[in-house]
Amino acid sequence: MKWMKKKESWPRFCIKAGVALLVIWGAGVAFADRYRIGIDDQLVKCIPGYSVYLIDKKDQQLERGAIFVFSAQGLQPFYEDGTEMVKYLRGLPGDNVKISKHGNIYVNDEMQGYGLTHAEALNKPMDSFVGEGILQSDSFWFMGTSNQSFDSRYWGTVKNDQIIGRAYPLF
Repeated sequence: MKWMKKKESWPRFCIKAGVALLVIWGAGVAFADRYRIGIDDQLVKCIPGYSVYLIDKKDQQLERGAIFVFSAQGLQPFYEDGTEMVKYLRGLPGDNVKISKHGNIYVNDEMQGYGLTHAEALNKPMDSFVGEGILQSDSFWFMGTSNQSFDSRYWGTVKNDQIIGRAYPLF
């Protein structure tokens, strides 16, 4: 019976299985050091169409139009400090940001969004959000694509040390 193989010994099998498990564990640790999965469980998404993101914690290259995750600060009572938020980076230091009396939001004269739907919930008149200014160093403007997004139009800029990494939409 030449076609039958001799059964592998248990000690040899255990060594191979142990090595395989160590390799898998090491790959998992390396992956988790750089990446993680983020889930947006809100009913109304600030970036419609996506709920799951791959977050690259090592990608700190700030690029206009890319999606990033940052840690919220000073957004109470809506969000606790440390809440992670996913938004598009729309404005970089030196950019001109303008919110018109009609609620249109512009960065460098390009319209980025419209509406101030949360002004009433914040107990502030729409006029209090109207204005224009230049983003200072270490100040970044983040927005969602939905007019329901709670973003920089309401709370201002995000500092570089709040940015966790780039987010890649998965589904």
